[in-house]
Amino acid sequence: MKVFQYIYYFFRSLYYRGFKTTFKLLTHEGKYEKQLGIKTHSIVNLDSLTLAGEDSDQNHHYQGASYYILYSVFNHIPAEAKQKPLIDFGCGKGRALFVAEQCGFTELIGVEIAKELLDDAKANKLVYRPKNSKSSITFLFNDATLFQIPHHAAVFYFFNPFGADILQKVVHNIKESVKEHPRKIYCIYLNPKYKAVFEKNGFKVFLIEKSNRYLEGIIYTL
Repeated sequence: MKVFQYIYYFFRSLYYRGFKTTFKLLTHEGKYEKQLGIKTHSIVNLDSLTLAGEDSDQNHHYQGASYYILYSVFNHIPAEAKQKPLIDFGCGKGRALFVAEQCGFTELIGVEIAKELLDDAKANKLVYRPKNSKSSITFLFNDATLFQIPHHAAVFYFFNPFGADILQKVVHNIKESVKEHPRKIYCIYLNPKYKAVFEKNGFKVFLIEKSNRYLEGIIYTL
């Protein structure tokens, strides 16, 4: 099954991104896995894993976002926001948080529904060497809809971790947090299949990341 998934994503990338960008994405995989000392390159379906919440087709499989795209979007976040917590909903094995730390974020929290993926993230944390010795990286085994958002969290990251219904609940929680503790926030949404959820909730587009014909992601602000 995984072999077919890899083949599918490869040809899909060629079609939408073109050969040059697809080649960059592939070469960055090996380069940064080795450079950061972590192991996050895999596709993992959740059907046989231990979940913190309800088993639902709303919970999507794990796949690490492209290093190439991660470095790009995190470097577009304003410096002042990087001094406040970044929350990764559906953090998987932790790739996005390790890259974010390399890009200047110092307080990072990963929320993951699958225990086995979280165990891998914690194992990666043991071998990862932070760019900033004062950085804090925390991984939590929790349902994203039940996660209590820190009142000063400023950046929220999603790599299409779940369907529209769950995303709506999480976005609602974010809006309530901003309502109770007014501040400017940014939401990074890669592979934005359900971008309408953000738009109907009043979020504004801060940046669009595209590779040829493929919409890699959108950074929203509120």
